[in-house]
Amino acid sequence: MPKGRILVVDDQRYFRELIEGLLGEEGYDVQTAGSGEEALHVLESHFFDVVITDLVMPVMSGTDLVQRIKERDPEQDIIVITGVVDVKSAVDAMKIGANDYLLKPFEREVIAASIESIMSRRRLSNERDRLLEENIEYLSERSLFERAIGLFTSLKPEALVQRMLDGLAVETGAQGGVFWFDGVGNGERFELFGVRGLVRPEEERQSLRPVDLPNEIREGKSASLCMDWVEQGVARPSLVVAVRRSGRLIGVARLTDKLGGDEFDDVDRACAEKFTHFAERAFENADRYRALEQRTLQDAHTGAYRIDYLRDVARNEIEKANRFGRSFSLARLGVGPVAEIRGRMGEAAFADWWRGFVQTVRRLLRATDLLAVDDTPEIWILLAESDAIGATTFKRRTRLALDACDVRAALPQEVEASPRIAVATYPRDATQLESILRVLGERLARDAQHAKREQRHDGQSLAEWMAELLERGISEPHASAASLVGFALGEVGRRPRERNYCFFHPGDAYASTLRDLGALRAGSEGTSLVVLADPPAPRTGEEGVAWVPSARLGGCPPFLVHYGDGPSYVLIADEQTTPKGRRFFHSADSTLAESLAFRLQRELRLPAVS
Repeated sequence: MPKGRILVVDDQRYFRELIEGLLGEEGYDVQTAGSGEEALHVLESHFFDVVITDLVMPVMSGTDLVQRIKERDPEQDIIVITGVVDVKSAVDAMKIGANDYLLKPFEREVIAASIESIMSRRRLSNERDRLLEENIEYLSERSLFERAIGLFTSLKPEALVQRMLDGLAVETGAQGGVFWFDGVGNGERFELFGVRGLVRPEEERQSLRPVDLPNEIREGKSASLCMDWVEQGVARPSLVVAVRRSGRLIGVARLTDKLGGDEFDDVDRACAEKFTHFAERAFENADRYRALEQRTLQDAHTGAYRIDYLRDVARNEIEKANRFGRSFSLARLGVGPVAEIRGRMGEAAFADWWRGFVQTVRRLLRATDLLAVDDTPEIWILLAESDAIGATTFKRRTRLALDACDVRAALPQEVEASPRIAVATYPRDATQLESILRVLGERLARDAQHAKREQRHDGQSLAEWMAELLERGISEPHASAASLVGFALGEVGRRPRERNYCFFHPGDAYASTLRDLGALRAGSEGTSLVVLADPPAPRTGEEGVAWVPSARLGGCPPFLVHYGDGPSYVLIADEQTTPKGRRFFHSADSTLAESLAFRLQRELRLPAVS
């Protein structure tokens, strides 16, 4: 590789060939030109490190050539050659941009030293420019890498998402950020997982389907997109950024409210994509860490997680539920008496039976649920995004499934073993993890009695069961019972976002309350209101009220049953009035409300909920 490229300009062929030979031997690539015009023509299409020109030439002098070259390229290095008598012309040439001048005749070492000096200065200048560019780039990249390092220190999805939104906001000037995440990994739904800045979580969509995303993002044609995002009928200028893992879309960030009121542009897109590249690597690292963590926290015999891991996940769920106003539930399932079962079966047989039992329960779960075991042994389940009705439905469905499965058939016949199941919901039952666990323990201890009581009531009609409860009631003036009915019905619209079952049979005693159902129902979004009566015409028949003929539950007294996320309540009233008033029974016992609500749901053949 030549040491550099040299253009030699001289009207005398002898000097051109002399210089060409000398510099060629020194390792330079040399090209010659016989005039200033020819030199300018060559310079139009070729680059040279140094131009060497004679000063005394016809038509265009060397001084004129230096001026023309400098006008074209001020950075071009030039050496002029002259005789002793023309030193003043050489000095004039240096004033207009020449780097050096040589006197004829010259030695090989002199011209080589002059060129090497110029080349050294050029190398130093280029190195300085390169370092300056690198320093400028380093200063701009340093903060990016510092934020990227912050990403890699976050191994929990929640913390990682918050750091990612913070970084994207800094890179793009966004004041608001939202992130939807496919935590399940099936690509069917992206749940609201993180918010930042000028965002109200309650006004954001809780989940997105792939069809809700822009085609460019969904189909992988673009990593980001500037667009108008429409939310609740309002279009907001937004920057949408895709987060992928191994080519699969795992999350979508939406950035809004750029500082200064400007719109997002291609520079913002480039910055966001560059930072998101680090975020994607951080997600991969977090996945590997969680996989390793899960393997170390798995029970070797059943393959289920250990209870410590579930507690850690539950604490994260509490933080997420607080941020987004959601609920989740925990379930606890045991089979007793464990000591007697283990003693009669032997340790090896019991271990095999317990593994099969855990596998049976696992098949009843959704992909988002988490199952763990402890040393008792008992099964613990985190039911993600499940409210009180969803948790209770799971409990009852699990009990029926376990009663019908073959796992219990493997137990010794002389042992009367039955599953005990308890559920508790955040925030309905408690707002601290230890409190939720305590509620679960108390309910599990009572579950066997509760199950036996339900078995006994299953042998009765609902009318007989309610009549038995009514016998435990007291007599009060009719107005007292009527005010309690009105208050309990008012709970339907008092907490519009809660999900509840409300069954109301007014009978003749409380038929007047039916005129208020429309106003009550208008304030509720989550409560299923079922009325056992013929809808009075023409005012009612409102949307959201399920009317069921009262004859379907023949013989039942007036009643109201309320169960779900709100306060549990049961009221049963006598249709007849005595001189002492009207007998009625009422209770806030959640297990009683649960039993009656699900019995009514089953006997009225209403759609099951999950």
